[in-house]
Amino acid sequence: MAADGLQLLSQGLAALAGLFGGLSVSFFWQPKKLHQHGRLAAGVIIGAISVSTTFTLGGFIARWLGMNFKDSDIAMGIGYFVGAISVGMIAWLANFFNRREGHDILQVAGELKRAARGVKAAPCRRAPRRKPEEPS
Repeated sequence: MAADGLQLLSQGLAALAGLFGGLSVSFFWQPKKLHQHGRLAAGVIIGAISVSTTFTLGGFIARWLGMNFKDSDIAMGIGYFVGAISVGMIAWLANFFNRREGHDILQVAGELKRAARGVKAAPCRRAPRRKPEEPS
């Protein structure tokens, strides 16, 4: 019974550390579409991603690494990295798909295939940035 409580405490500490890991990444790198929903919604989404991923995968990753997840220091360290990596991966994927929103699936698949082969893709033509209007 006490072992179950200790396991739950370790998972809770790892989830809390995962939240901080996810938030530390999100301060510097957020998907652009996430800003459309407002700051509170963005914080809830990022927090939910980092906490749920850490709570779900923390014990598995500790076992895979051969570490004792019941040790609170190890649980918090693994939780921080899992939270940071999960938010970073979601942000990267969201930005990747946002930049290719108007493309056909075959164009995106071709671009991924070229990237896997190491072939440099032809540069995309982007619309020129607008210069700020000068006051009259």
